[in-house]
Amino acid sequence: MMLNRVGLLLSLLCCSVPGFAHSVRHVSMDGHAFYASGFNVEKLVNQGDTQEAERQIREQLALSESEQNQRASATGAHALGHISLIKNNYPLALRQFQRALDFFKGAREPLGMADLYTDIGRTYRVMGLYQSALGYFNLAKDIYHQQGRYDGIALQQLEVGISLRQLGQFESALSQLERALPLLRQENNNQATASTLMQIARVYSEIDKNDEAMLYLQDAAVLIDTLQIKSLQAELDYHLGQVNIQMGHFDNARRHLEQSKEQFNQLEAQCDVAKIDSSLGNILLSQNQPEAGIQLLESKLQQATEYNCTTLLTELHLNLAQAYLGKDQQALTNHIDQGLQQAIERGELLTQARFETVKMQMHEQSENYAAALNALKRQQQLEKQSLEQRRSLALLYLQSQLDVERQAQSLELLNKNQAIQLAKAEQQELEVRMLYASLFAVTLLVFLIWSRFNHSQRSRFLKREVRRRTQELESKNAELENAYIALERASLMDPLTGLYNRQYLNNQLPQEINRAQQAYLLSRECTLTNSPSDMLCFLLDIDNFKHINDTYGHMAGDRILTDLAKVMRSVFRPSDMLIRWGGEEFLAVCRNTNRLEAVALADRLHQGIHDHDFHVSQQHSLHITCSIGFCVLPLYPSEPARLDWDSYFGLLDECLYAAKRSGKDCWIGLTGEKSEAADRPTSRLEEKFDLPPTRVQTSLNHLSAISWAEQSS
Repeated sequence: MMLNRVGLLLSLLCCSVPGFAHSVRHVSMDGHAFYASGFNVEKLVNQGDTQEAERQIREQLALSESEQNQRASATGAHALGHISLIKNNYPLALRQFQRALDFFKGAREPLGMADLYTDIGRTYRVMGLYQSALGYFNLAKDIYHQQGRYDGIALQQLEVGISLRQLGQFESALSQLERALPLLRQENNNQATASTLMQIARVYSEIDKNDEAMLYLQDAAVLIDTLQIKSLQAELDYHLGQVNIQMGHFDNARRHLEQSKEQFNQLEAQCDVAKIDSSLGNILLSQNQPEAGIQLLESKLQQATEYNCTTLLTELHLNLAQAYLGKDQQALTNHIDQGLQQAIERGELLTQARFETVKMQMHEQSENYAAALNALKRQQQLEKQSLEQRRSLALLYLQSQLDVERQAQSLELLNKNQAIQLAKAEQQELEVRMLYASLFAVTLLVFLIWSRFNHSQRSRFLKREVRRRTQELESKNAELENAYIALERASLMDPLTGLYNRQYLNNQLPQEINRAQQAYLLSRECTLTNSPSDMLCFLLDIDNFKHINDTYGHMAGDRILTDLAKVMRSVFRPSDMLIRWGGEEFLAVCRNTNRLEAVALADRLHQGIHDHDFHVSQQHSLHITCSIGFCVLPLYPSEPARLDWDSYFGLLDECLYAAKRSGKDCWIGLTGEKSEAADRPTSRLEEKFDLPPTRVQTSLNHLSAISWAEQSS
């Protein structure tokens, strides 16, 4: 009875999940006894009867809770989360997935946790929260790596590919999907294979390769016909409709979208239904029926708001803004403002650029060319940021691909070693047979001599082959190691300045802070006032750098950043960490340094930049100034562990921007604690960060010249 109850609750976890997601069989469910339970929940969902499936699950869940069967209750919550996801009730789905996740974490079941990370990531993706979704997919992928489950890794590649496609990262998305496809086919996961084919088709459609897209959709249709899963058929019809719209075949598109709408209506997936109606509205607009198209899109806007369909809301605002161009200025402005704000909140750079394009067209029509030019600049900046984001993601997934290739090399090496062992075994067997043959009659002596000669030749050949293959393996391993070292170095360096980046700092900083703190914690009996056990941090920002970029161009700005890196190398030691923090901000971390040297270093850095000729071109150079904030670690020797790195960086940032507010071209730093006077008022910095009396030093004439930020109420 208990096994059957768990089987009913778990059987849904093998079924399809629509909402423009895909169908998966959870990795942790492979080989589980519930497949023989006889319940028909999976069949009900595949047929689109989610209401009856939910009723059966809730009945069994109530029995499990009355018996205090926590595992069955968690599995039931997981199954209900899938039903909620099918119905586009995303907040409820997240709560139910989290409830199940809490149990599997407590039970220390990694595969169950990975399955739930996947489902939570998928829910965040359909809500438009792509960065959160990618974070959960990576958590699941790490677990599958640790467990050696390559089928699970392939599913995560599929999930990441879908997310990257929706973010407009088409090259990276196609790479992930094409890597997942052969692995899923090898595992005979037809549901996920069909979904992967559809997603690859959508990528090709997005880059105007509609003929290739139709071929992939035809392959997906063959698989889906054998599976008989309603949600997959609805998803296929939706993708066929979208590709036909791209090709201008509006009648075929309308037919497929109507079929998809009917199937999603049966699944009670209201957001998906509204999204299909939005596509039908776009068809009306494309066929010069603006009034009917706008009316349909406006009605779907209300429905998307009611059901909290976040990504659809943004798409509807964009479509309506394009429809209102040259018609209703007020409605056009409202849709641009609302949709642009939603795209900004979700970090969709390409969608923001599309809104800026519509805004530029609006200003052109109203002959407000200055505003149109500003919109064009913002559009180009957003497209540039999107390109940089794609490059960063490409580097990240290149490293992931390298890990997979290293594992493949290991498997290949293992297979070759097994082949060598087999050859050695064959050689030994041949020697035994030759030994027995030597006992034959003298008449066989000639044959025996010939056999031994043949054996000798074979042994030499095998040794040469083993030696050759060993050399090949050593060469391949050396190449792979060199590629890995180069990739690791590239991931830790800023390509423009040659300085380290934040990732390098994150790898090195915890142990350095711990070392500096431990030096004081282990020597409380004595003083370290004149000991090189401190760590000094300098945060530098170029003054008026935006003006330099606007005046001389971004290439000149890049030259200044490169020259500044050279100045910093000349000021600091080779053992110091020099970091490009971001834009025109740089961070220097001096290890094993006496805190008494902080002021001299700040002054030397400030003066070195002040005296340097920065070349903006081969003919022109200029002098720049900078603002510097610095702090010694630990700041309070009597309490070395009082502050963590986030607090120290907050103090660094506060000192830097106090220097900015105090007229720029100066430095302000915190060099330690000082004795507290009875009548001394608490400074604004100490009050803001809840600090004990702290020594502040500056290159300004007096401490009173420092302009600290006002503390927010």
